[in-house]
Amino acid sequence: MRIAAILYKSNKLANGEYPLMIRVAHKKTKKLVSLGISCHASLWNADKNEPKRNHPHKKRIEELIARKIAQYHNKYLELAEENKPFSPEALIKAIEGSKAATHLFPFLDELIGRLMKSGKISTADTYKTNRNTLRQFTSKQLLFTDIDHRFLSKYESYLRERGLAHNTIADRFTTLATIINKAIQEQLLHKDYNPFKDFKSPKRTATQKRAISKRDVKKIERLSVAPESNLYNAQQYFLFSYYGSGINFRDMAFLKWSDIEKGRVSYTRAKTGNLIQFKLLAPAKAILDHYRPKTPYSKEDYIFPMLDKRVHRTPVEIHRQLKKVLNRFNKSLKELANLAGINVNLTTYVARHTYATVLKMSEVDADKISEAMGHANPRITQIYLENFANELIDETDRHLLLDD
Repeated sequence: MRIAAILYKSNKLANGEYPLMIRVAHKKTKKLVSLGISCHASLWNADKNEPKRNHPHKKRIEELIARKIAQYHNKYLELAEENKPFSPEALIKAIEGSKAATHLFPFLDELIGRLMKSGKISTADTYKTNRNTLRQFTSKQLLFTDIDHRFLSKYESYLRERGLAHNTIADRFTTLATIINKAIQEQLLHKDYNPFKDFKSPKRTATQKRAISKRDVKKIERLSVAPESNLYNAQQYFLFSYYGSGINFRDMAFLKWSDIEKGRVSYTRAKTGNLIQFKLLAPAKAILDHYRPKTPYSKEDYIFPMLDKRVHRTPVEIHRQLKKVLNRFNKSLKELANLAGINVNLTTYVARHTYATVLKMSEVDADKISEAMGHANPRITQIYLENFANELIDETDRHLLLDD
């Protein structure tokens, strides 16, 4: 067990100082407890973990740190002598009681670190966004117990004053509630702690289903753009999503040549882990034929030039690359819409909805398609594809080729 005082530089206060924390570490687990005081970085000796000689309150801070570290060492020895199980959490709780590890930002930083190490980059980014927004809202050393009805009301007003969209605000509150629940699960907060009990959190509203007609799809398909340009790739990706059973951007990026066999596509959805299969329609096959000679062809290579296995190896590298490609993709789609004379905010999202809507307009069962592909719930697409036989999907996909 290693116990030391540190300057917590992940949370800069309004006065330019940083909180002083006691860090309790055992093996790979680290926990932080606030000392209730702060210090400017220029007055802190990071090598020795103590205030510098010119700090005006050096002696008082050193005495406070020494008392707190001694308290933790004594409790540690006491638990060890009694053969009681101990961990940083248990040691902190034994000393601080119900106040143990209730600081939000240290917990959130640790949580983000764990997510990054486990490869859950998107979730980590979501938590980072929430952390940064909360830090902009309040510069204090935020305790979980500071989050009450008044805090939440002021936080919502702050987000609306900044001009955030309603669904974005709803997402911020959903993520905050998730963070609190994780702290409860890790026994850092009492199980009955619920600051949202009497607070009416903003709820997401259903986004308007965006789709274009088959005629508009044909306009995009007939556009003549420079081969191998960003516009060309965006055109082909959009059309492959439409003709490829509404395959989403991420699944398309990870599609390999080994996923194509006997004129069928078979892949595992990244979001659900479920197996998806569909028959290749002629336009989709033509798109694959175009990209086949342009990849370092082997069965395990990616079909589309979004990722390169030799360059993008780690979860962080893959996440950053796909984010760049998606931004470029959506930007090019807007340009394609202008060139085709289509008055719609064309995005990757539109291809999936168009797939569903065209089938619905072709009198394919609405319950199995429009509801399944409506995105009101991520499970809808999965349910649709689990219950639809492959033969039925093949038959209904014919409607994508019919003229208006």
